[in-house]
Amino acid sequence: MSQPMHIVVSGLGAIGGYYGGMLAAYTEQMQALHTSFFMRPGEHLEQVKSQGLHISSPTIDSTVHPYRVSSVASELPTADVLFLATKSYDALENIEQLRPIITPSTAIVPLHNGLDVPPAIHQALPDNLILPGVCHITGRRTAPGEIVVRSDSNVLKFGASEALNSRISMAEWATAEWLYTLMQAAGIKCRLYREMAPYLREKFLMLSPSAAATAYFDMPIGRVQDEHNEEFRALMSELASLYRVAGWEQDLFLEEKGYRAVEKMPREATTSMHSDILVGHRSELESLVGYVVREGQRLGVPTPLYRKMYHALLERIASASI
Repeated sequence: MSQPMHIVVSGLGAIGGYYGGMLAAYTEQMQALHTSFFMRPGEHLEQVKSQGLHISSPTIDSTVHPYRVSSVASELPTADVLFLATKSYDALENIEQLRPIITPSTAIVPLHNGLDVPPAIHQALPDNLILPGVCHITGRRTAPGEIVVRSDSNVLKFGASEALNSRISMAEWATAEWLYTLMQAAGIKCRLYREMAPYLREKFLMLSPSAAATAYFDMPIGRVQDEHNEEFRALMSELASLYRVAGWEQDLFLEEKGYRAVEKMPREATTSMHSDILVGHRSELESLVGYVVREGQRLGVPTPLYRKMYHALLERIASASI
């Protein structure tokens, strides 16, 4: 008799909680496929262990029970598929924590913000199939064991990347297709691509200027566009120039494309980077803002406004920690 397959989701915030919860609900009664959670110690973990994970959206109100939950990787099954849903700054440390359940045949699905994270994961796990993803979702962990998402129009895009996998084999692509079919069956709206790089950059074009501006001006995205539209458009222009010089995009209307994508965000919404800085948590400043400054310097692309906001936010964070 063949051994059951195991999906492990690491990081149970809004993204990992929603997608992990949907997979756990679908596989809960299965014998051949299980979903487990790797979580940091604390109330959230204890609540999920004892009462399950409650996920809600406009059409979902469900409490799910994963196969196993632990903050110790060796207590979990070896992963056939591993979803990495921590913050970008935890990505490499998280991989080291999960080494006991990763084999060369484990498919890795990173769901981090930042263009610098998938290459770093590939460097840490050069023999593994890496299927990076981007999530278009607005949600929060509102309490221990509680994940709330605002809309049912969430989309998870994932797939291969030539920069990470070189030439993907037929067997590896079959794994990606199997995972796509599974997520669709679990009620997850998703799309599978043979080349993810354009979609990773598409989200970054929207997210990076939004994170910089909401955090720097300390206000939601709607007020940024109302009160600081000139600066916001300047950020978008600097990033678009970087994309063109790097050879990633030649669209003459790239700035407008990014701006229109941001306009689809709820006006009262902010970014997780801004929220983390507000409450004194570690933030994704390096991946979302510092990365643009460093790449601009490397490629000779001026990014004066990005640089100004990056250093101002570094100083604000340093002052708050004193």
